[in-house]
Amino acid sequence: MDRFAGTSASVSLTRAISAGRDAFGGDWSPDRIAIAPGRIELLGNHVDYNGGPVLAAAIDRFVVVAAANEPHQHQSLRAVAADAPDEGIAAIDASALHEWRNPSPPPEVFDYARGLVAALLERPSLRLNLPASIAIAGDVPIGFGVSSSAALCVSLALALADGFASSQEVILLAQGAEHRAGTPCGAMDQSASVTGGVIAFDSATLGVERLSPPLGDLVFVVADSGVDRLVSASSYPRRIEESREALARARQHLGMDISHLAALTYDQLSTLDRSGVLPDPLAQRARHIVEETARVHTGRALMAVADWVRFGQLMTESGRSSATLYEISHPRVEELAAAARDVTGVLGARMMGGGEGGSVLILLPRGSVDALRESLVSGYYRRYDMADREGRVHICAFAPGAAVVSASEIMDRA
Repeated sequence: MDRFAGTSASVSLTRAISAGRDAFGGDWSPDRIAIAPGRIELLGNHVDYNGGPVLAAAIDRFVVVAAANEPHQHQSLRAVAADAPDEGIAAIDASALHEWRNPSPPPEVFDYARGLVAALLERPSLRLNLPASIAIAGDVPIGFGVSSSAALCVSLALALADGFASSQEVILLAQGAEHRAGTPCGAMDQSASVTGGVIAFDSATLGVERLSPPLGDLVFVVADSGVDRLVSASSYPRRIEESREALARARQHLGMDISHLAALTYDQLSTLDRSGVLPDPLAQRARHIVEETARVHTGRALMAVADWVRFGQLMTESGRSSATLYEISHPRVEELAAAARDVTGVLGARMMGGGEGGSVLILLPRGSVDALRESLVSGYYRRYDMADREGRVHICAFAPGAAVVSASEIMDRA
């Protein structure tokens, strides 16, 4: 637990154990605890499922899954979620989940557990820790754009499976669980949660590289727009389809086996533009991916020399491209980003995540955070009756990657 010392993970753990004891009996005691962080996407919006690079970071918001083996239970898995008390106790039969996919997305919390078990059943190299009971709690806000579903699926994978040969196996299992639950996604979110810290993610190879950018007195802040979002119920699935269609048309016209849309060069994009083979909105989608890929490469170089002024400008450019070319933002999110950029000291602000709601990512000096908060409360948040709402603005600290923690180490603290 030392790696999570001083974070909110211990609070979520206490809540998970309390929910488990309320549901399964006062003597319920977990023997395995998995903790996984949420993430922020610094640059690379909607590039991860298009074969491009992304800069991301795990943040100090966590999902905790506390699990107890139950060898005498006839149900494969009993589950309870502290943050979804109305859902009660879910009884999940693994034998009924072969080839399971959620027939009625968007997913509820226990659909991710079903998806995880179903994905595990197709991986004979992994050992499924069933029968078991689990209790889930966390403070990765849902609909905020910080990958609550990825954090949940990573923690479920670590709590319910053994035998992983590599971290990539954890990542792909968690991604498979999300797909089965009804959330289309790349593997960047899970990669950031598993790896921790700041990463450069290559979605073409699934390669992950840890970075150590010198932020100095700067911080990344996440501000809630108040517009909830669900990837599975947004235009995200449609953007995936459009990207695939644009890639197919580009391959056919150029006569080349282009691996991913992000692999298009500017010259190839210009050729496609002149030919008209990509009608709008496909031409817009392709341009965003090509230009966003270039922004990620430039951003990584700027990180290395701590040129955060230019990096902030790239963040703003990324957000505007996501809103106009990729058309995946929301008017209120853009209004919030503009309000943030008007605050003295702010270097950049952009929509983040799947889009059509969620949060805005802001880069600014730590000393300007109070001014940002006051400006947003007196302006944007007051206009939308959010001035008195808690947790609107969160200063992000980079967090360690997901881990399994021995219950015996921490039960006395719970």
